[in-house]
Amino acid sequence: MNTAKKTIDLVHKTWLAGVGTYDIGREKAANKFDQLFVDGSAFVNDLLVKGESVETQLQAKIEAKNMLKDKISALRAKLGFGNESRDQQVDMLSQRVDTLIEVVAKLAQQKAAEKKTTTTAKKTPAKTATKTSSKASSTKATAKPAAAKPAAAKPAVAKPAVAKPAVAKPAVAKPAVAKPAAAKPEAESKD
Repeated sequence: MNTAKKTIDLVHKTWLAGVGTYDIGREKAANKFDQLFVDGSAFVNDLLVKGESVETQLQAKIEAKNMLKDKISALRAKLGFGNESRDQQVDMLSQRVDTLIEVVAKLAQQKAAEKKTTTTAKKTPAKTATKTSSKASSTKATAKPAAAKPAAAKPAVAKPAVAKPAVAKPAVAKPAVAKPAAAKPEAESKD
């Protein structure tokens, strides 16, 4: 019995050593797990902080890039680049030129009408005065007293300018004609 008691006592000690080993291993594993969790949390927190700093840097770069793009597009819009195709720009400029041609044609017609009215108003009394003076001199020569009738000056009526469609006419250079200078009497130049 002694041997059986020794065997039971040996098995019991082995059992207790196994349970003690298990408990030490569990404690070490729990400690390692806790340490990994704490270290992992610190590691994750460090990653979050670094991620936030990288994100702010990227956002700043993106904002700077967007601001630069906005400034460039605003400058291009001011200068008129890239907004429209070349064909549209040519059409728009052609329309502007056509309207300018129309305006110039209207102004030329108005100026010609004004010039015509002023010249006809000036010429009419002068011609009638010349005719009446020539009639009067001819009547004096024949000795028939005829009453000189003053010519009634007709008022100049300005014709309204008719709007004609502008037709692009090639510009023709008119040769400059030199007008001879009127000869002044020498008596005037000596005074």
